[in-house]
Amino acid sequence: MCSKGAWVNEIRPDAPFAGFFLTRKQNGGRLTIADSSGCMSVRLGRDTDIAGRGLAWVSARPNGNHEQEAVTALPVARWNGNPFAFVEPDLPGHGVARTLYAQVEDIQDDELRRLVEILFSDRSLLRAFMSAPASLRHHHAWPGGLAAHTAEVVDMACRAASGLSQADRDLLAAACLLHDAGKAYEYAWRGRCLSRRGELLGHEVTLLEKLAPVADGIWSAGHPKRLMLLHLLTARPAPRWTGIRQPRSPLVAILRFADRWSAECSSTAFGLSFLRT
Repeated sequence: MCSKGAWVNEIRPDAPFAGFFLTRKQNGGRLTIADSSGCMSVRLGRDTDIAGRGLAWVSARPNGNHEQEAVTALPVARWNGNPFAFVEPDLPGHGVARTLYAQVEDIQDDELRRLVEILFSDRSLLRAFMSAPASLRHHHAWPGGLAAHTAEVVDMACRAASGLSQADRDLLAAACLLHDAGKAYEYAWRGRCLSRRGELLGHEVTLLEKLAPVADGIWSAGHPKRLMLLHLLTARPAPRWTGIRQPRSPLVAILRFADRWSAECSSTAFGLSFLRT
């Protein structure tokens, strides 16, 4: 698995650095490098050719005048690490990208963390997720609200589950990160109305559809972790005739509590300040 390396906002002009970054070539021998911490312009080496937007391994070292030499960059075909490291700074949910990155990194179970990473490594899904609202007129109803809501749910659920085993906390964190991911495709016209998929299927069915092939590559159909994760994502109190399964784990109650808490306390200032405490 790749390592992120340095973050843009940690780079000093007189310090060496090396790491993975999103890149965009500009005129005048300058290169814009970006990640979830921001973006900056650096001087591109004469022999380095970066065509258009993409991911690259970028490195630079200071010269004798305490200034950075021109950077070198090597294009990377595919990133197989935490995708929240590379949320474009111009996306509405960019402000919570570093929080989401850390929440994924905190999952110690390799299979659960990999499941979350693979699902969000779909760049179209990630961009939609970081741009969508969490609802049309209820909570977090603004572009980027879905990302903020998700980060709040993970944070609150992990606080509430602090006394549980690491295995339960990992399962809960993964479920919280995934629980509303289907909403990335539920809205149209920049979150102003439901998409056709949203009208016909809804975000829960969409999530299960997107999650199935990812889970197939990690677990068998009857694997206990797979079954319990799906239970956390779908179980809720409902009449028996609906076919919806009643919660069989206390983790369901924690997830639903955290989800409801975030929805009821929906405000940009409150939510983001809470995440930093």
